Amino acid sequence: MIFFDYLFEQFGVNEPIMSNEITFENYSKPWIYKQLNALVTEGKLIRFEKGVYYIPTDTVFGKSLLNPRKVIEKKYISDGNNTIGYYSGVTFQNQLRLTTQMSNVIEIYTNNEPSNVRDVYVGNQKVLLRKARTTITDSNVAVLTFLELMNDITPSFLDDERKMIIKNYIKNNSITRKKITEYAPVFPDKVMRNLIESEVIYSVTP
Repeated sequence: MIFFDYLFEQFGVNEPIMSNEITFENYSKPWIYKQLNALVTEGKLIRFEKGVYYIPTDTVFGKSLLNPRKVIEKKYISDGNNTIGYYSGVTFQNQLRLTTQMSNVIEIYTNNEPSNVRDVYVGNQKVLLRKARTTITDSNVAVLTFLELMNDITPSFLDDERKMIIKNYIKNNSITRKKITEYAPVFPDKVMRNLIESEVIYSVTP
């Protein structure tokens, strides 16, 4: 199989391709990097940033642009096989429709960040990265995101409408008191205080 055909079949167009995730037959990493550079020179591949490429399509404005959100998602939220991060702060509150406030900065906790906190740019999008409080997995991401939310807000923020949104999130993601008890120790004490004072805890099943 031709290397470019492999990339096309494996990743498709306008999707981030991480150089470190490419395995092609028995070829070495140096060979793969050399082929990537050659495809960039030919215009078949575009280098978005170091280690990130994509196959563009032709538009009336020229070559298509890669959406930075796709890169952020793949680098810090889900690598395609495993959940490795979650959104937090105003970013998640907006996604959950708890607020209409928009932030220019995307906030994320991720396994792929060794520093406690760090600002990075993905394209022109600023991202605030934080080291995961504990290893994030498919099975615990919902409860960790929920506890992070309770760490970010105050009980007074939760009117009846917002409480209902959170109640639905708890139900839809099968968050239980057992799961909360398991992961609460890696969060500040105020998380449990907020859960009790806001009465959100009563929406959680044992």
